[in-house]
Amino acid sequence: MLNDRVLSQIPSIAGKAIIELGAGNGYFTPLLLRRFSGQAPSRIAITDQSQALLDIAQSSFWIDGAEYLALDVHDPFPFPDSAFHLVLASMLFNELTTGALHNALQEIHRILVEDGCLIATMPHPELVRALAKKGALTDFGHGLSAMPGAEGLRLPVSRRPADAYRQMMEASGFAVLMEDIYPDEKTLGEKPGLKVSQGTPLGLLCHCRRVAQ
Repeated sequence: MLNDRVLSQIPSIAGKAIIELGAGNGYFTPLLLRRFSGQAPSRIAITDQSQALLDIAQSSFWIDGAEYLALDVHDPFPFPDSAFHLVLASMLFNELTTGALHNALQEIHRILVEDGCLIATMPHPELVRALAKKGALTDFGHGLSAMPGAEGLRLPVSRRPADAYRQMMEASGFAVLMEDIYPDEKTLGEKPGLKVSQGTPLGLLCHCRRVAQ
């Protein structure tokens, strides 16, 4: 559901330099390439802080010609200015403290071409608030909470509101459009650990266009 909405935000990948931050096991960019089968991007970079996850991405979702790079968004990015047309960040910003998110947004702005796009998703702050009221969040450390995930995983999540994300993105030089993503019955059935009403949005999608600072 959320993946489909992200893909719908991308008009074309032909000749584009694309980087995915926090790619995890690397499943998403192959979906993007299938969606635009026949279009050839000029560059693909798959990054994650975890080398172990990058190894899984290469073994399970290998993309011929892609770069697989260990990258910690807390640090300066190892790319020159204006190196990419599209940055993808799925369920990453919610894992970052305010300082780390500020650094990441500044670096994303720097490596994007003018009018380049950042597409980011995160658990919706209203979902996080609903889980907190139900007592479903635990402490993750560093000012973050943990929400329940698949197979008992604890997913780090910030409790910052949507307006805080918008303000930080705009302050970093982006024009921002936000969309609330609501669950369908199938999604709720596949995520029984959430146990929230159908009226609660599950995801927040941010489409950010780089503007000059």
